[in-house]
Amino acid sequence: MKKPWVKTLLKIGGSVAIIWLMIRNIPWDRTEFNRVFHHLHLSWYLLSLTGVLLVLGIKSLRWNLLLVHEQCAYSKWNSFVAYMASFTIGLITPGRLGEISRLYYVREEAKISFYNGFKTLIVDRIFDFAMLVWFGTTGMLFFYKVLGDINGGGYLLVTAVVMLTAWILIYFLLKSFVKKDTLKIGLRFIRESWNEMFQSAMLWPWLLTLGAYFVFYVANFWIFKSIGIQLSLIDIGFILSLMSLATLIPISLAGFGTREVSLVFLLSFYGISPEVAIVFSLLQFTAFFLWGGLMGWLFWLYNPVKMSLMKEDYRSFMLYLRGSKQ
Repeated sequence: MKKPWVKTLLKIGGSVAIIWLMIRNIPWDRTEFNRVFHHLHLSWYLLSLTGVLLVLGIKSLRWNLLLVHEQCAYSKWNSFVAYMASFTIGLITPGRLGEISRLYYVREEAKISFYNGFKTLIVDRIFDFAMLVWFGTTGMLFFYKVLGDINGGGYLLVTAVVMLTAWILIYFLLKSFVKKDTLKIGLRFIRESWNEMFQSAMLWPWLLTLGAYFVFYVANFWIFKSIGIQLSLIDIGFILSLMSLATLIPISLAGFGTREVSLVFLLSFYGISPEVAIVFSLLQFTAFFLWGGLMGWLFWLYNPVKMSLMKEDYRSFMLYLRGSKQ
């Protein structure tokens, strides 16, 4: 197993290599790049800075509902504080320590088992991943007109029906042929997290997920307006979902390189130049990651958590999945 610092160096190298190849193979117009920055509509951009707080606030409400579903009494304010702080911790630490920090926050202040607490984190991520896969898959079909020349809304409807059918089919296959008592703890954990998505209590978390991504797309709509670009919310959803999926590939640091290349490629479908795509990438990163990280750091100062305790929880969970008893 590679040491954390080796992985970090490899990812830095990956980011540098991707950006170098992009700059080398795409003709750049520095004048156009500077022009876009100089004509930035600051009012629209400042308005977009509210996006990260609203999005994480809605997601914290979703997580709070998941905790309530596990019979855990935890206040909405504390859920918001934990969500904001974990966002920053996730940006500055390797692995999934940001997620683990939320587990530590709630276990310090409320009664919930390690198993059930971690399950809320996994289910919380499934909601987000489902949205990315839905919009990302639809976006690729839309860009290449696989279903013909219909609008983006039509593509979303078709893929929603197909994905929902597949989702339910997998649910019933797991329920019918995979018995809980015969599963290893890790597989049992995945099965329970998956099945939980189909309970009636999950209606509100699904609606909050849709609301969070709507706000996210609106905030990015404002960033596009700040540089004079007009795109529909559905188009923005396709672009950002595919970009987010690309940044999940573990070959770069914090998505640098993969984010820029994917945006240059995707925005070219709308006739937007590479220079404008890179300016948008920098503004979007600043508005959601740097600004969001700063806000999360303030919440961490308000209620700090020790990194050593998070690492201990992470090690405990990995040992748990490898065979310890519930």
